[in-house]
Formats: sequence, C-alpha cells, structure tokens
Amino acid sequence: MTMKNHTEYLVDDLNLENRPGIADKTKFSKFMCDTVDFKNYKRLLDVGCGSGVVGIYALVNQISFVYFNDIQRSAMELSKINISKNSILEDKYQFIEGSFNSIDLSKYLVDIIIFNPPQLPTGLVNIESFSEESEKKFRDGGDNGRKIISDFFLWLSKQPIDGISIYLCLSSVLKIDPLLKEIKQKYGLSATKEKSKTVVLREIFYPSIKKMSQQELSDREVKLIDDKYYKNLYVVKFKK
Repeated sequence: MTMKNHTEYLVDDLNLENRPGIADKTKFSKFMCDTVDFKNYKRLLDVGCGSGVVGIYALVNQISFVYFNDIQRSAMELSKINISKNSILEDKYQFIEGSFNSIDLSKYLVDIIIFNPPQLPTGLVNIESFSEESEKKFRDGGDNGRKIISDFFLWLSKQPIDGISIYLCLSSVLKIDPLLKEIKQKYGLSATKEKSKTVVLREIFYPSIKKMSQQELSDREVKLIDDKYYKNLYVVKFKK
C-alpha cells in the first residue's frame, strides 16, 4: 500500500472485491474515508457496511476496533472476504448482522458511528431501474429519499449516544439544510457540515430534474454545467 502523510493509507489502495449490486467503493464511501480522521476514535460501528470499505479503511488507519453491520447477508459475506484480503486480525472486528434498529448500543463500546444511508428518492427515480435486488435495498430511500435516515435517527433517539460522534454522507438532492434543521428539532442533535464535494448527478435523475423549477433546483443544490447536472455531497457530523 502507498502511504499517505507517512501514517495514513489511501482508500484506493485497499484490496477489495465487489459483487453485483454491492460496490467495492462508491463516491459516498470514498468521500467518508477521505473526510473522517479515524485516529481520533477507538471503536467504530459501521452501519450498512456493504463491502466493508469504510470499516476496513478505519482499521488500516489505526482505529482499534470495528463492528461491521449490514442487513444483507451477502454484504456481510463480502465484508468478511475483504477483511481477509486486507489481513485484518480477528481481534479487531465483530460482525452484527441485521437491521441497525435491532442493535442495542448499551451492549457495545462505541465512540463513532458511520452510515452512508440509502437515500435515492424513489419519487424522482424508479427503483426498478436497478436490476440487482441488493442494489435496490442499499439505494432505496423512499419517496423523498429520507425514509431510512428518519428511521436511523429515531433509533438513535432511543440509544445512549452521549460522547458518540455520528457521521453521515448525504446528497444535496435531499435538501440538506431543512433536513438538518428537522433532525435538530426532533432529536436534539447538532449537525456540522465537515466537508462538501461537487459530483456529477446520475443521468437516471435527468427526466425529473429537467421538470423542476429553478427554485427547486436551487433548494437541491443542483446545477447545470456544460450539459451535465451536478449535485453536492456532504459529510455531516452529528453530536448530542
């Protein structure tokens, strides 16, 4: 692996496999890895771990322990393969299969939670456009893209999260500022936009985007540049 600043490994250096419907790296997972300084934490809960990229990246960059969680067994199996490919010691991780809202945080020592939630707004994009069932599951955010995010914060509201840092990577298509305000009002969690990045919007959005008013595009931070639409990604840190 190529060293970064003499102490950090690059996410692109990770030796990872993927499977149909479960990517080895996505824009969201890579951006999360590039943003969070895992050396500041000890024990990570990687929610919706998929191929395991974020948790594995954290482990090779000096975090002490990772709980890998996913609702899909195929994702858990892929994470196990990728952990092995990166020579992670067995005492450095544990698997928690199932929905995140079945996890009782009081049973785990965690100081950081990472989640790249399903957030594809099915009111704008037909989820059946994706052929793999596993991909549908990790993309489907409900009609407005916020369903799983709302479920996640409802679960957190019932958990002992004092002292825990929570990071989500969110698309501006969700209307970020109203979403963060809603989370603050409902659950009392403060939000900090740690980092933003402009990325190309998938063409699957174009039919809906082209029908939107200029105000709607502005609210979603969508811009047309040289015949391509762009959106923003945000890594947001939440604290109680």
